[in-house]
Amino acid sequence: MRETRYQATRVLLADPHTLVLEGLRALLSSDYEVVGCVRDGQGMVREAIRLQPDLVVSEVRLADGGGIEAARGVRAACPRTRVVFLTTTEDEMVAAQGFAAGASGYLLKTATGDELVAALRTARQGGRTLSRRIAGGRPEALPAPRPAGRSHRRLSPRAGEVVRRLAQGYSMKQVGAFLGITTRTVAFHKYRAMELLGIDSSAGLVRYAVESGLVGKGNPAGASARPLGAQQPSAGAI
Repeated sequence: MRETRYQATRVLLADPHTLVLEGLRALLSSDYEVVGCVRDGQGMVREAIRLQPDLVVSEVRLADGGGIEAARGVRAACPRTRVVFLTTTEDEMVAAQGFAAGASGYLLKTATGDELVAALRTARQGGRTLSRRIAGGRPEALPAPRPAGRSHRRLSPRAGEVVRRLAQGYSMKQVGAFLGITTRTVAFHKYRAMELLGIDSSAGLVRYAVESGLVGKGNPAGASARPLGAQQPSAGAI
């Protein structure tokens, strides 16, 4: 039995192709509330933060190439939102990277509508789904994703400053106020840093910041970090 509208399951769609977005909307709209459609990773994170959907259905290859990074950003900024990839990319390593980024499903576009709905239901219940054509449909049989290099020199000055502030315990809204940028931009820098550093959780990002010296004794986030462009927000502004 499919999920029905009275359950108010909200879905955000992300795909670079308008025809695919229209087809998914038509397929899902009788059972889900489709709250938005986007074509790139930045839009996916931005709209997930704004709309707080229950589910995101996304292609791996978005207009800006950032499907997996965007999934990481969505999961970091909206931990209650589940991400299911629906893609043409039949690659075990890419699937492994998708699950490492926090996805709950990885389906090929050869899947049927019923298979997609079943994967969405499984995601809502906390489970994972993998296309049978990849590793026999067993997520645990996927290869370990390749970790990225763990040097904060790879981060831009702004991303390093975002990571440092987050590790100090500030919220993304507070960091945005400090740096004069939007919460969405803070989330983008955060998940981009996690992708570059091969880190899968906020706790891991904090641990990295401490161990690497980004946090401690007033060290800046790299020698080229720019000075802050905003004053510390007052308690009433948070």
